Amino acid sequence: MKFVINKQISRDSGRLGQLLIQRGEGAGQLQLRTPLLMQTTKGGSIPYLSGNVFEYVSKEQQPLLLQLTLSTMDQMAESLLQYPSGLSAYVGYPGYPNVLLFRDPCETTPSGGNDRDVVPLYTRHGKGSITAQRYMELMDSFAPDLYQGLCDADTNADSSKKRVQKSVDRTERFMDYCYEQHGKLDRLSKSTLLAPIVGGYSTYARTQSIKHARQQPANSFGGYVLEGFHTNGLSATHLEASKLLPIVKHCVTELDDEKPRMMCGAYTPLMILELVRLGVDMFDTSYAYCAAVNYKALTFNFELNDENGCPKQTPFLDITDDTLKEDFRPLVANCSCLACQKHTRAYVHHLYKTNELLGPILLMVHNLHHYMAFFETIHKSMASDKLSELAKLLNADSTADYSIAKNVKVINKAGMGKGFVSATN
Repeated sequence: MKFVINKQISRDSGRLGQLLIQRGEGAGQLQLRTPLLMQTTKGGSIPYLSGNVFEYVSKEQQPLLLQLTLSTMDQMAESLLQYPSGLSAYVGYPGYPNVLLFRDPCETTPSGGNDRDVVPLYTRHGKGSITAQRYMELMDSFAPDLYQGLCDADTNADSSKKRVQKSVDRTERFMDYCYEQHGKLDRLSKSTLLAPIVGGYSTYARTQSIKHARQQPANSFGGYVLEGFHTNGLSATHLEASKLLPIVKHCVTELDDEKPRMMCGAYTPLMILELVRLGVDMFDTSYAYCAAVNYKALTFNFELNDENGCPKQTPFLDITDDTLKEDFRPLVANCSCLACQKHTRAYVHHLYKTNELLGPILLMVHNLHHYMAFFETIHKSMASDKLSELAKLLNADSTADYSIAKNVKVINKAGMGKGFVSATN
């Protein structure tokens, strides 16, 4: 993988670039624009959507990067060793580049269970423990295009100094082994290792983690993953900008400019714009998923040239609201997604009331379409140096709350799991 900066707009205004990923002999390179929106998956599948439906949603957004997670795919390692066509083809998306991460950004990761030599891995089968040796064996089985190095990222804004320092020390030990094995394992010869940067909300600890990564040989890794800011799931939507952004800015000033920077999690659209401004290059769609499973359709306005734009437009449409039962408008006016073109608010509300599986499918179709269009607008805004105007538009109503609250409404327990589900984030 190579990373090329096409344009540095202006100071604190982000950067436009490209990830160049080689897809096998004779297959050429895929060019992925940054800021990049990775497609979050569960078990290798886009949540609630079949491959055909997802291709319809993303038909104007090719190529895309699949974000896979070990916590939802650990059981596939053995069979992948026998599959010759690669990881993306195995999960039904041949030709798509992929990145394999440790944790699922869509679900809250329980705290605890860390030890000197192991990191807890939470899967649908329960809690397990994984060593650096076992982790690299799994990476060798999966052979992803990009993968995250093993780290202790069990920190957040409330973590003590002692806990933060332990996360840095353990991550250094894990990564020493990962760096060593990455150059030895044959199946990883074409994979790119991403160095995790941990340290909670301590600039001193973050500097220590960055220093350890930068001490490695130049070709040891190809990018950075900034970890340890939240516990995934809905927690990422509630982060305070005044606490997060100074730490990210500190990290960015100490990282290599020629390597991409990734931050995973359900950051709010306003936070995304601030992180892009600071120079973060890669994000994911977990925000769209977290909204969907909590019965919310994304409705925030990001059209800079929309003369009819409504500054009072709320970030979400809560489809559990009974006032929607006779509302025959689309989820968002003028939206071109399948859900808005074919169905109404009243119908999606009816699907919620009856626990029909089509409900979350339509919400995921809309939310992904809306969020991907938002990133297209980010690209256009950066190219014309109007990122600040986009941020101003999203913040037109200073009282608007982009954080996602866990839904606590339940129709009936018998219907759980068949359609809309009770979020566990």
